[in-house]
This record gives sequence, C-alpha cells and structure tokens, in this order.
Amino acid sequence: MSQRIKSANRRYRLEFGAAMTLYGVVVIGATYLARDVEPGAVLTLLALAPVAPIILACIAFIRLFVSLDERERRLSADAAALSLLIGIFAALTLGFLKSFEVFTFEWDMLWFGPFLIALWGVVRCILIARR
Repeated sequence: MSQRIKSANRRYRLEFGAAMTLYGVVVIGATYLARDVEPGAVLTLLALAPVAPIILACIAFIRLFVSLDERERRLSADAAALSLLIGIFAALTLGFLKSFEVFTFEWDMLWFGPFLIALWGVVRCILIARR
C-alpha cells in the first residue's frame, strides 16, 4: 500500500471517527432536547439534526474513495457487497424478531446506517488482512 493511500486511510479514520462521535452526541442531545419541545419547526430541526454528521461521514468516504487506486477500490467494493449482505440479514432478523414481539429495538432505523458503515470498515480491514 502506497504512502498516499495510507495517508488517505488515516485521514478517513479521523474524519469518520469525528463524524460518528458527533452523530452519537447529536442523536442523544436531540432526543433529550425533544422531550420538552412541541411539534413544529424546532422539533423538525431536532429530528433532522443527526443527518448533518452523516453527511460529514459520507464526504469523508467520498474523499477516501477518490484517493484510492484500482486495487483498493476493488477491496472497498467487495467490502461494500459483503456488508450489504450482512446488513440485509441483520435487518431481516431484527424485523422478524420485532414482528413476532420477541425482541424490540426502537431505534433500529436510526442506527442501521452507521451500522452498515462500521460493518463496511470491519469487513474491509478483514479483506485487506487476508490479501
């Protein structure tokens, strides 16, 4: 792996980590603040506030992907495909458990995007280690 790609990976981990930390803080903060807010514009803004850190995470990924060479892009695409399969399986499993009232996870859709992104990172690391 070239120094340019190593540098891009370091930058991505820093930017992505900051975005996901901000996401967690914003979700918790917005949820806490929304308890005392009447329906309207302010509540809508609080509900949509966690989208901003996800946009930052997407920008970090795009910056990483553009800086990768052909081999690294292939690894990222393979990791994305495997992560999608695992994510679909996880969503179906949670959906069935929820529909049969075996298990209830109320924020499932809020955390599914970050789950897929983190899963992609883990699968990508595993694929890199195996090659």
